[in-house]
Amino acid sequence: MSNPTPKQDRRVRFEEVTPTNTIVAFFDARLSSVVTHLHLPIYEGYDDLDDMQLAFLTLPSGQTVTLAQYENAPQIGVDLYVDLKTQDVPAVVFESCQYLEIPRSNIPWFHPDFQEQIDRLYLENSGIDRYIQLLEVAESSSSQSAALEQLPLTRIDCFHHALRIYTREEFPLYWAMLQHNLGLAYFDRIEGHRKRNLERSIECFNSSLEIYTQNKFPEKWQINQDDIAKSKESLSLYKQSLIEDILDRPIPNRKLKFAKFTDSRTVMPRARLRQRIVSRSLRRGYANAKIQSRGNS
Repeated sequence: MSNPTPKQDRRVRFEEVTPTNTIVAFFDARLSSVVTHLHLPIYEGYDDLDDMQLAFLTLPSGQTVTLAQYENAPQIGVDLYVDLKTQDVPAVVFESCQYLEIPRSNIPWFHPDFQEQIDRLYLENSGIDRYIQLLEVAESSSSQSAALEQLPLTRIDCFHHALRIYTREEFPLYWAMLQHNLGLAYFDRIEGHRKRNLERSIECFNSSLEIYTQNKFPEKWQINQDDIAKSKESLSLYKQSLIEDILDRPIPNRKLKFAKFTDSRTVMPRARLRQRIVSRSLRRGYANAKIQSRGNS
């Protein structure tokens, strides 16, 4: 049985994963029940106030909203978050409520700036049971949903999911920020192979630099450069620790590896092993220098 995923690897900071940071509605329901019929994955997150559960919903209109449920709120419910840069916020809120099949009676609060427009939309569309029926959930979604329920989702899963929503073509600046945050998540990751995690963090920081160039975003460019340097330093230290670990182990002499009994003569001393590694490196460096000199001549 595998060890449970550490909590710090599962939780993602709310502001790091979504730009839709303005609450526009509150649903009197639990997040799990709200998104069940859509088979949306639920991620563990947090902000300065509390721990929370997160889900991302892409509407048939193409707009993306964020759903969040605080764990220790006085009243358990779901907050609906929308990016205020959206052109028609009331329409997006109304579409979200209809698409999630939330009855009006289960929505005790709307943002005051949009309350009147949203109520008008409810009155204008009171004759239809569902405002939108454009998206059909594939049969494979149910099996994927069952698999997601069995596996603990990590903050890295959350960033990858957000990157599928906020693409480089449509949200270049936010895509770059997500790549940087994903790099930090890989750097901090406890699970998995340390070397691969550090290599992935460097890849993500370099991806972020495709948008955060030195000329246009000098501060963000420098932050990424500093994080790349830290990852490379950690990777170098990790590789060095592996070498030291190997050198600390007694290595049986190959000629005597089938000997029935082992004594001090069947173990290669550490000094001889280090000398072999150094001499091999010198020979390899000499060979490379010789090849380069031939190419220059």
